Amino acid sequence: MSLTVKDLTVKTSGGVRLLDSVSWSVESGGRLGIIGESGSGKSLTAQAILGLLPQGMTATGSITLDGQELLGAPESALRSVRGNRIAMIFQEPLTALDPLMRVGRQIAGPLKLHTTLNKAGIAVRSRELLELVALHDVDRVLQSYPWQLSGGQRQRVSIAMALACEPEVLIADEPTTALDVTVQAEILDLLARIIKQTGTTLVFVSHDLPVISKVAQSLVVMKKGKVVEETSVSGALSGAQHPYTRQLLEAARKVTRLPEAEVEN
Repeated sequence: MSLTVKDLTVKTSGGVRLLDSVSWSVESGGRLGIIGESGSGKSLTAQAILGLLPQGMTATGSITLDGQELLGAPESALRSVRGNRIAMIFQEPLTALDPLMRVGRQIAGPLKLHTTLNKAGIAVRSRELLELVALHDVDRVLQSYPWQLSGGQRQRVSIAMALACEPEVLIADEPTTALDVTVQAEILDLLARIIKQTGTTLVFVSHDLPVISKVAQSLVVMKKGKVVEETSVSGALSGAQHPYTRQLLEAARKVTRLPEAEVEN
């Protein structure tokens, strides 16, 4: 399995270029981090992969999953990929989850759409998924509405939903930004454990280099819609080449303890 983005360019209806010839690739089981400040185009790239660009934007280039072209594919083809072969964890779980629908029904959604499980099988799988993301009192969580759960619990539910159909690729778009530091660390540890356990390919989007260093192996650095550097995480920490990457590194070291040398992933 490989996910390849090649010469991806995204423009607004007015012709403003938001992404400019973005290219990168991640192989099966790889853990890719995409980093950049707000407005760099990292989240827009993630949206383009799943055909979720905001209305009025157009994309050119190529996005392939095992050779299957996703960019410009019909909606029916994209529906068979979303939540099935590629799944996404969004930044704010309270908006990603339906506040008027119980957690159990929301987890069941992708299972009904993409699997042949019957009602009993879906119930068993739903419980397994909540246990996988280390949620306790599973029966209560399944019967709860998202607003009845804490931020950390909601993000664990979002991760469970994303993993429901055992996707080949998991895109995590700033999944810990809305959480406090303690819960953030728990979610990062959880993601790292699950990715290692399942072998799922990870694309992790963040503005935070210390966060990315905990879960990723390779790194794509974006600035103003362009890729300015591709390297390993350990390479960025020990000898970043581009001035912007060095700037991100220096800023991170001012506010947190960031490893100076190679990170074990």
